[in-house]
Amino acid sequence: MHPSLHEPGRGGLFRSLVLPFSLFVLGASLALIAWLQGVNRMKALRDFENTARENARFVEKLRLPRSPELARNLSEVLGVGVGFYRANGAVAGLPPELLPIVAQMAGPEARSSRSGEWDLAIAPITGEESHLLLLRKTSPFSSSPASWLLPTLIVTSLGGGIAALVARRIVMPLSALTRWLPNLEGDTIGSLPVAVTNRSDEIGTLARTLEENHRRLVDETKRRQQSERLAALGRIATSLAHEIRNPAAAIRMHADLLATGATPESNDSLELIREEVDRITDLVNQWLYVARSTPPRMERHDLVFLVNRVARRLAPQFDHAHVSFSLEAPETAPILADAPRLEQVIRNLLINAMQAMPRGGSIHASIQTEETAVSLFIRDEGDGFTEEALARWSEPFFSEREGGMGLGLTLADEVISGLGAEITISNDGNGGGKVRCRFPIVDPQSS
Repeated sequence: MHPSLHEPGRGGLFRSLVLPFSLFVLGASLALIAWLQGVNRMKALRDFENTARENARFVEKLRLPRSPELARNLSEVLGVGVGFYRANGAVAGLPPELLPIVAQMAGPEARSSRSGEWDLAIAPITGEESHLLLLRKTSPFSSSPASWLLPTLIVTSLGGGIAALVARRIVMPLSALTRWLPNLEGDTIGSLPVAVTNRSDEIGTLARTLEENHRRLVDETKRRQQSERLAALGRIATSLAHEIRNPAAAIRMHADLLATGATPESNDSLELIREEVDRITDLVNQWLYVARSTPPRMERHDLVFLVNRVARRLAPQFDHAHVSFSLEAPETAPILADAPRLEQVIRNLLINAMQAMPRGGSIHASIQTEETAVSLFIRDEGDGFTEEALARWSEPFFSEREGGMGLGLTLADEVISGLGAEITISNDGNGGGKVRCRFPIVDPQSS
């Protein structure tokens, strides 16, 4: 079975970073040891050469024959082998196998060399045709493998540890990115760990870019789905509007005709018929507006008057639902608005507040005039908005009420935004839901 495309490799990148770096540190450590050994060897030979030169000056001052006995005495003092090389090739106290090498080294300047297990240094004795020769066993740079192997292992371990930390800092965020990649195939926004997105390096930039692009993709997908829903609604609304409006108008016309000769008892039934016809007409108008919105007709209106007029029309429904309505407002609150559309919004908000209290209650409306705006607040005594409703209230067709179409708040958001105002929903501190519509204030001198 092949691994999944999004399944992170098990240690592949981590291993490919740590192992080469550790091998590099090991090779560099061994190369450094070899270099130090070579430097130490060259220094030891130069020191040995200087020792031969100084002792040659000392021998010059001695009025003693250059005999094997003198060589032995000097050897005891210096702790190395000592011999004399003469121009005729005779050497006192020198192993015979080194004669060819010594013959090549002999000259007017002091020299040193290494041959096999021997270090040799030769210096001319001034005024004579002979040279002082020093000889010693080669001393290795390290007396035992442990003396250089242990430091090498320590350095390699430290280097590997540093490489592991660096690799971990790179691999872990990349692994988080790899685990997050399947979110690109869904319509939910999965957040990356903060430790990855807050990085200031290229990985952090990549993570933030991916997250932002995915968020835009999800938003665009949702907008496209919403547009498709609205297009479908437009087709349905356009085809049904004519079929619904004509029968509704006929029903209302006959209700008006019957009202001329109706008894007081039947007037209530006729009024109920008119209200239900108006409800059907309003529903069709909502469909048409959401599907095919047109620019609003902005005129100066009194918000207090509009709210009171809508509340009076809804009074029978409030009484039937055992709901009381109260309005706290100044005498007037002038705003610029499209009156029919704004009244439809107020109607929807009041009906939503009424439906949020199936056992009855009170709807409290208030209008507050501020320095730059006029705000309409509508509060109910229901259970308030859920977390999902607070996040999705403006989406078309979203409703948590059984039988609801989810167009009331969508229409309110569309209309209020089109008027240059804003609408927000929240839960009141004393319980229940609260809706606020905030309109720009009107210049008193404007017509």
